[in-house]
Amino acid sequence: MPATKNAAGAVAEGLTDPYYVRQGRRAAGSQQEVRMSFDFPAWQREKWTDLPQNPLIAPQAGAGPGDAIGDPQVLTPGEFDDRWHLFCHYWKFFRFDSADGVKWERVYAYEWKIGPTFLSHDGRQWLIYCTQHLPEEGIVTINVRASPDLVHWGEPVELLRPELDWEREGRCVQVRNPSVVALPDGRWRLYYCGGTVWLDDCGYEEPKYIGVAEADSPLGPFHKRPRPILGPDSATPWRNFGSGAAKVFDYAGGYLALVNGIYRDGAGHSRSAIAVLMSGDGLAWEAAPYNPIIEPAGEGWKQAIVYQLDLRPYQGKLWLYYNARDNWRGGREWIGCSTLDWSGPEPKKPWRLANRH
Repeated sequence: MPATKNAAGAVAEGLTDPYYVRQGRRAAGSQQEVRMSFDFPAWQREKWTDLPQNPLIAPQAGAGPGDAIGDPQVLTPGEFDDRWHLFCHYWKFFRFDSADGVKWERVYAYEWKIGPTFLSHDGRQWLIYCTQHLPEEGIVTINVRASPDLVHWGEPVELLRPELDWEREGRCVQVRNPSVVALPDGRWRLYYCGGTVWLDDCGYEEPKYIGVAEADSPLGPFHKRPRPILGPDSATPWRNFGSGAAKVFDYAGGYLALVNGIYRDGAGHSRSAIAVLMSGDGLAWEAAPYNPIIEPAGEGWKQAIVYQLDLRPYQGKLWLYYNARDNWRGGREWIGCSTLDWSGPEPKKPWRLANRH
């Protein structure tokens, strides 16, 4: 059945402790029965095709160990002008343009020293939500910048800091990986990651939990819900170590999230793969039975880890852009794309771009 939005989040009240993805059963500690039965899209992994040109965008610092580029955010023709546009980061903020979504040319690289990004629109201006490293405080925060033209960007406005106990778990103290949704009641919801797990074979951290904050304005102030809505689950192979991050879309009257769960495989290697979840209210989620849909494969650019993403419908296809890692410690990260022929409901950006919502 199609999902039904509930901006007030009534279904999820009392169900965010303990966190986990609901499977149509009573959550531990809850008096409510969570009945969900979603018509998941037929996006099984075997239906996706890697573009033969992959990887499409290389690390921009060179080809040395540890070089990376990630968290692509994509505009299709007609959303800004008649070209494709891709925004991403690795300590800098990059914009690439394309005539076909495959061959990309770099337009700029701003020295912002930022982390994972998310592109949105509030009905009058473009917004880029960023992870900001504050080495002098030893923390990572989330901020936002505004632009009228995708070239000139304003000064950053801080939105979230790691303050709650669960946000400060782990070796690194962070809030990161924003994904922002315009709610039907006029408010805005910010999904974000907090807490970290350490990948010993890579030498860096990844997100442990996903939380939620809400505001009347996309520029804040955002008010956090006290508990995470998603975390690691030892019984879920693609999410047995950490939540990873989520990108949330409007879909079929409800919400669809693509989550890159963090896990350890049978050999003990750190991994990440992309999975599908659906929700009626955006707070209590159900996982697709066929997860994951994109996972590490082969011996090339994505043999080790598949990370964060953007999903765009265009001319009868779904275009799933993501960054992936070619090895563990010292590995490099590239941006590539997988496509799927699709005539079903379109996953839509949950923004307020005129004529596109």
